[in-house]
Amino acid sequence: MFASGPPGTDPLPPLRLSAVVAQVFDETSPTALDPALRPFLADLVRPYGNDLRDDLLTAGVGHSFGEMAEVLLPAVVGPDEQVDLLVMAFAMHDLRLGRATAAYLSDRCPGKPMAFAVCDQGSGAAFTALRLAESYLGPGACRRALVFVVEQSALHYTQLEPAPVPDRHTGVALRLETDGSPVVGKQHTGVDARRVGGLFAAEVARLAAGQVDATVIASARLAEAAPGQADVVADAGQPYTGVWWELTRLPREGLVVLGDYEPSLGLLCLSTVDYTVARVAVPG
Repeated sequence: MFASGPPGTDPLPPLRLSAVVAQVFDETSPTALDPALRPFLADLVRPYGNDLRDDLLTAGVGHSFGEMAEVLLPAVVGPDEQVDLLVMAFAMHDLRLGRATAAYLSDRCPGKPMAFAVCDQGSGAAFTALRLAESYLGPGACRRALVFVVEQSALHYTQLEPAPVPDRHTGVALRLETDGSPVVGKQHTGVDARRVGGLFAAEVARLAAGQVDATVIASARLAEAAPGQADVVADAGQPYTGVWWELTRLPREGLVVLGDYEPSLGLLCLSTVDYTVARVAVPG
């Protein structure tokens, strides 16, 4: 992976959020109707013993991450605004298999930015994507970055182990640059369920120190593990985009602490943003 510069001792300046857009996609994507989807998936799952979901494949249910992000793109960045970095964050795989969606979006984004994806981290993927964006923007290697957090509700084969499956197709786009609301991220690894509540409470107290109007947004899973800590609990039906979706719905200004917990990895994630400055929009 590209490194933005040699390691140093000085802390990076805070990442800054200048806009966030979010949308639920009710319709089915044309990709879900592609007849090649069935044989492609059959070849992928055969070695693992998963059964295909013929009901979903026959109905053509699902949505492509690329098609969702293409709708959000013009809402978060103008055609003449240079973008230097684009990151896709997801847990379930894209419906359009065999395509590097981040690279595909780069070709349609102003500036044709460097692009990559973050996955295999469950609900922690978005927080990791923000930390990676910070490593690029902080030293000045990039001036503007876009992070797309996406999920879709159709898993076209049976699961071997339980994992959250969204109940809707949702996309969130975060615009990050050198001007805007400071964003500070923190991730704790190796956190078991017994430690989540106490650690999350301590982190919230530290991050929101002196901010009487701070709002805490937590995923449904984190709120269950740390009861009484969250002011806003994200919909359990949006396990990967929920906390970012709630950021667009806040009725008041002030410091916001966003938190999520991925038990399969023991990963506790937090981010803070000053909602006063961030320009927040939700496409109709």
